[in-house]
Amino acid sequence: MTAPKLHHYVPQFHLRRFADERGGLWAWDKQSDRMFRSSPSGIAAEKQFYWLTQYDEEGNDPLTMEKQLSQMEGEVSLITDQWLQWLSQMKALDALPIPRINRWLVARYLAVQMLRTLDTRDLVSAMAQIDRGEPVDAMEARELHTELMWGPRVVEKLTKRFMKSVWIFARNDSATPFVTSDNPVAFRSPDHRQWLRSLALVPGAYLVFALSPGVVLYCHPPVGPFRKLGKFANRLSPVVLDDQMVESENSGQVFMASRFVLSKRPEFKAERAFARTIGANINAPSN
Repeated sequence: MTAPKLHHYVPQFHLRRFADERGGLWAWDKQSDRMFRSSPSGIAAEKQFYWLTQYDEEGNDPLTMEKQLSQMEGEVSLITDQWLQWLSQMKALDALPIPRINRWLVARYLAVQMLRTLDTRDLVSAMAQIDRGEPVDAMEARELHTELMWGPRVVEKLTKRFMKSVWIFARNDSATPFVTSDNPVAFRSPDHRQWLRSLALVPGAYLVFALSPGVVLYCHPPVGPFRKLGKFANRLSPVVLDDQMVESENSGQVFMASRFVLSKRPEFKAERAFARTIGANINAPSN
């Protein structure tokens, strides 16, 4: 094995968007209730997280997955950088041009981001432990996790779901920035009242993903009342987000985070308050 290398389970290009003017991130550890400053290169990462031990033994390149992830991140970074530039200048209900290939690339990125985190690895390990009645060591946990990501079935199913969703963008011009976390793809119930944490998505649940402190993407499945949203597809929402609405969306990052909530500013008062609500009731309404 080569010298240990940090593999990010949240891409650095995403983290850099939430950095302050000096390039640093403010992190709040929801487990210890501690705030500290970090760099995008030093958080949401672990040494050799995607090292393919099972393929290394066969003489194949164990960094294949890490290289593929890097290529995907480069493509999506370019696409979404352009989106953010356009969205900053758009008016309500203006349409964002999204070629089908770009839509597929971003949908796949969201699917992979769902699966690639430490949270998913812990879940896969826990399920294996329940199934066999004995602990799973770190190496096997990595193999089980990377096999889940490597297999096309789950990734393709999620990608198709997101591809078919109604994509709506909202711009945040309030004084409160969107935050992100070490598990940044969030899901909300169809009635908007609960954040959901499950790989088996609830029918009608919709995706909420902050692209930056100033822009959020919603992916609504075209079912039930969401069918009416088709006229807003690929458009900038006419809804003007205020501080309370942004705090509500940020509560999803608190709910989803394995441990760290990340922001451009050293202020987590609302996030701390919501975390106490989760402690009292894991399915507590977010507003």
